Amino acid sequence: MSSRPRYPVGAGRAVRARRGLRRDRRAIISAAIPVAAVIILALILSLGGGDGASEAAGPLATPVAPPSESGSGARPPEIVIARGEGVEIHLPVDPRRVTAAMFHPVNDPAGVAMDGSGSLHIHQADRGDRVGPDTAGLDVGAPAGTTVYSPVDGVIESVADYVVSGRIEGYEVVIAPSVASSGLVLRLTHLDEPASGERPSVGTPVRAGATPLGRVRDFSPVAQQEIAEFTNDSGNHVHIELVRTEADLIP
Repeated sequence: MSSRPRYPVGAGRAVRARRGLRRDRRAIISAAIPVAAVIILALILSLGGGDGASEAAGPLATPVAPPSESGSGARPPEIVIARGEGVEIHLPVDPRRVTAAMFHPVNDPAGVAMDGSGSLHIHQADRGDRVGPDTAGLDVGAPAGTTVYSPVDGVIESVADYVVSGRIEGYEVVIAPSVASSGLVLRLTHLDEPASGERPSVGTPVRAGATPLGRVRDFSPVAQQEIAEFTNDSGNHVHIELVRTEADLIP
């Protein structure tokens, strides 16, 4: 007659306890796997919202940044927002800081019309009594202090004080686009000195979306800004216009 092996008192309970502990550990691990998967997926989606995914996501919605947001913004992705006679205008600021965009006449017969590319929703201002094409001027709204990058590839032709009612209000930069026909230049105004304190220099090559030109200046104390009709702030922005030089206008 065979007999079952005998264990010390309490050994059976210890074995059962160890088996229960293993089952509990397996249950905890099984429950943790879906939670970890959700966390990893959320991280992937948040990282996917960076520069590389911006253009693939379709047209940028505006407004996307509160005017009180601090900092100067990151380098923008390569997004073409408008075109004019072969010149491609790239987004000049971090898309997360864009408050609105607006076409308007520049009251200059030398202005060149631009067409929106569909990458950014662009409003159209009323013409009023201004001359020149309705879309020769493009305002891209962003909080004051936002870094402004070159909207085109080219070379800086001039850097000068921007004067309003006899007062210096920042500076303007004129760029000769590298792909443009002779006589076309791109002018940017509403610029403040960059964080380094040094304005860009004449003759400097610039690359669209990569070369910083300055920062958005706070124009709220200077004038009522037209683009404010489409934003939730005072309408600070960088102004861009495509114009012909005087030499190109001579028959």
